[in-house]
Amino acid sequence: MGEVFLYNIKGAKAARIKMLCSKLYIGTRDIEPELFGLKISCLLGEEADGEAAENSLFTDEMLYISGVPAPLMSIFLDALRKQKTPVALKAVQTENNVRFTSYELYKELCAERDALANKEG
Repeated sequence: MGEVFLYNIKGAKAARIKMLCSKLYIGTRDIEPELFGLKISCLLGEEADGEAAENSLFTDEMLYISGVPAPLMSIFLDALRKQKTPVALKAVQTENNVRFTSYELYKELCAERDALANKEG
């Protein structure tokens, strides 16, 4: 029932997220840095493996949520907050972002975060 990709999330934090997903019957997958340049559709198995773009590394933590029904996603996100497991960059699969590489998605989320911070400031 869906899958959550974990980027740059390690140790106890990763274990908490994976345990929560397991309880909710959501799959998880650690996406390694050498895959950050692949299109997300390739990572999801929706497209034949492509060639990874160069210079696609980032170190911020990020979650990508795919195929999780809205009610279950709300439960997941609420539980993350309650267990104090913050991940600043989160994205839900859309027909647009599935065509991005993980790095492109990361850059887009950073731009949105910065725009919100400037709006609030």
